[in-house]
Amino acid sequence: MKRTLGPLLRFLAAAIVVALGAGQARADFYAYSTQELSGFTFSGATIGTLSTGTNTSAAQTGVPLGGEIQLPNATDALESYVGPGPRPAENLFAQVGLVNPDYTRADVLITPAFTISTVAEGYLTHTGVSAGTSAWSVTAPITVAADGTVTLGFNYANLLQVIINPSLLDGSATANYTFDFSIATQGNPGVVLFDSGPTAVNNTIGRTTPGSTTLPDAGTISITSTTLAAGTYQATISGSSRVNLSARAVPEPGSIALMLVGGFGFAVYNRRTKKS
Repeated sequence: MKRTLGPLLRFLAAAIVVALGAGQARADFYAYSTQELSGFTFSGATIGTLSTGTNTSAAQTGVPLGGEIQLPNATDALESYVGPGPRPAENLFAQVGLVNPDYTRADVLITPAFTISTVAEGYLTHTGVSAGTSAWSVTAPITVAADGTVTLGFNYANLLQVIINPSLLDGSATANYTFDFSIATQGNPGVVLFDSGPTAVNNTIGRTTPGSTTLPDAGTISITSTTLAAGTYQATISGSSRVNLSARAVPEPGSIALMLVGGFGFAVYNRRTKKS
């Protein structure tokens, strides 16, 4: 009996040590998204007065619990932030990183030189969920003098990163940015005649297992519409940065140990029953 149960005892002891040791691991779920668009050019039509809009939001059920939605602003919505102090600076588009948890933030800015910057970032170490979003839009009437196409060009420098460090928490981390260019007939609502969201400026990354994924991307893009009849239309460009985190509990070490003990006891009982 001793030789038979020896391996089971050793396995049980090792499994309990691993389970209890894992309980000391820290949970790290992190996501970051930023986009910077600049050097805009537009040809094929005359542009009217621009109408711009920006907004941000952040919410989490981690520690601390909270949410914040800033009032929309034409070019510079205030940063939305939930987390411990100190609050990150306004218009900080660089990474805060894996420090000072739990926090979620989002910010956006359209400068007078027409550079558009967005950021969404979150760091979760407790069970819960978090989400941060920064969004913007620019709309203007355009007049096409003769049947033809219009072309929009710009530079972009975007970055996505998600990190999950090993822990007893299960969950996910995702980050994305978006961009869209559309042309519609005038009116409310107008009929969309052209819509484009190139892959280069629409990306998402995510993880559900420990590790790190980073997606940097930069370049120049040109978008040409389908042929438009002479006339006046409504052109819109819009974009966003978003992050989403979730962390949920898995069986705690004590529960795992109890299950192992129970399983071991059941095995011993079966062996004794068979011998009798």
